[in-house]
Amino acid sequence: MVNLKEVDQAWTRYLRPQTFPVAIRMCESDEELPDRVRIPQRDLGITISLCHAIAMARRYGWSIAVDKYVSCYVAGISMGFLPLLPDILDGSFQKSLEIGMVMGPAAIENLPKFEYGKYKYVLIAPVERATFEPHVILTYASPAQIWVLLGGYLTGTRKAGGLNVTLTTGAGCTNYITRAIQTDEAQFALVGTGERLVPHPQDYECGFSIPMGKIEDTVRGLEAGWRAGISRYPIPTFLRYSSQHPPGYEQMRSHLLGEES
Repeated sequence: MVNLKEVDQAWTRYLRPQTFPVAIRMCESDEELPDRVRIPQRDLGITISLCHAIAMARRYGWSIAVDKYVSCYVAGISMGFLPLLPDILDGSFQKSLEIGMVMGPAAIENLPKFEYGKYKYVLIAPVERATFEPHVILTYASPAQIWVLLGGYLTGTRKAGGLNVTLTTGAGCTNYITRAIQTDEAQFALVGTGERLVPHPQDYECGFSIPMGKIEDTVRGLEAGWRAGISRYPIPTFLRYSSQHPPGYEQMRSHLLGEES
């Protein structure tokens, strides 16, 4: 198992994210849950979405698990918690609704999704406090920080061709969890409508998830970028130039120094 405390230290040194990067694991049974974990409907008396649970983990520092009672049906389908009923797949149920804020059959068909019933929980915890082996590590940060993280990922995994990314208007969890695990490749997420409605992420935040099999390579890539002096956060800026000031500054400075001719 990768040493998660070392990963967290690398993230702190090279990225400095404002919230906890989180470790995420798909669990098949209750036995995989750690002792100190919150299940929202059981321990908090609320039913929440998956992105809501992720926000709690990265902002509160909690270990939290969601199951089939997750309030967002999109996450429930993608995680394999909810069945795809015939009237959902043919769109007849959606047509019977008076409001249109639901996915049509084509969109649902194209969602990355796990096999129905394979997993029982999505388990989330801050990387530094996780006591389990994650499937992915998800980081929310600014575009500049994600740029450094992407550079570390591409350098460490030697992916000179870059990263193929699927962008959607919402359902970020289906990409940075489901697709990341299924493809074993990092996923970048522009934060979509679903997450912003609550709201959880800020306007300046993007998401980036990395499968655990690529984490050690990414850490090495971050180290290499730091040593090179280019892929660093805060981003280095060129400052070796003489400052410019409004008219009169040079004369005043010369007068104070007694340098008038």
